[in-house]
Amino acid sequence: MYETSIDQMRRTIRVRASGTLTIDELREMYEASKRLTDSFYGRPHMVLADMRGLAPLSPDGTKIFGDIIKYGRERGTICCVHLSDSSIARLQASRLAREASPYDDITVNVVSMEEAEKVIQEKQGAMRTKAS
Repeated sequence: MYETSIDQMRRTIRVRASGTLTIDELREMYEASKRLTDSFYGRPHMVLADMRGLAPLSPDGTKIFGDIIKYGRERGTICCVHLSDSSIARLQASRLAREASPYDDITVNVVSMEEAEKVIQEKQGAMRTKAS
């Protein structure tokens, strides 16, 4: 299961994924993520990725998930706040993020939704400062 949404005011894409995602679901997620990313027209934005309960991805699934990460980072993602309760899923996501941007200075791993929201707020302040 996955859900995507966008908060234009906060310039944040929210992705929620859990369970075992099929290849078809991952393809749908990729298309949805592209549409949301494109709505920012390359301007800086953030992603809040809530991956609690997500099972490790298959090799084919990791390819698509990596494409999702790469697409966003090439088009303005300045921060991805990643919330996961699985060490394996977190390691998979970290590896894919490093493939998309070596030295991955974009991903911030958090342990709670409260911490995720705090990071988003801090990064929003930095985005406003850069825009000034």
